[in-house]
Amino acid sequence: MSTTNHVTPDQEFSDELKSQIKTELGKVLDPCSCMSDHPISILDLGLVESIDVDDGVVNIDLLLTSQLCTYFLDMSDEVVERIEALDGVDRVEVHQDTSGEVWTQERMSDEERTARRERFLGRMEEADITPYAEQSK
Repeated sequence: MSTTNHVTPDQEFSDELKSQIKTELGKVLDPCSCMSDHPISILDLGLVESIDVDDGVVNIDLLLTSQLCTYFLDMSDEVVERIEALDGVDRVEVHQDTSGEVWTQERMSDEERTARRERFLGRMEEADITPYAEQSK
């Protein structure tokens, strides 16, 4: 089992509302992955840093793949819309994590990381490209 500090797709919450929030976050797609024709949810991509609920107020922190992401507002708007529709939620705030932590592919779900690697290898094979590591042997 992985020891992560971010919210993962297989993470269980004892709080029913947090579980519902996580389910909704799993429906929010990363815009860049959609443009590459391989949609990945922000949850599977490992962008959800934390979910905090306090008396009807939900705070969600996202660690983006790039601090320069121009789609943060689009993702934030969708998150707010989805989460505010849940019973027991009065307000939603979405924040960009600016702690200095850097997103890496290890934050992705195992399934998505494997699928990404398989797509990459398939494209290399289709293009008849030998990986650089094999060329340098």
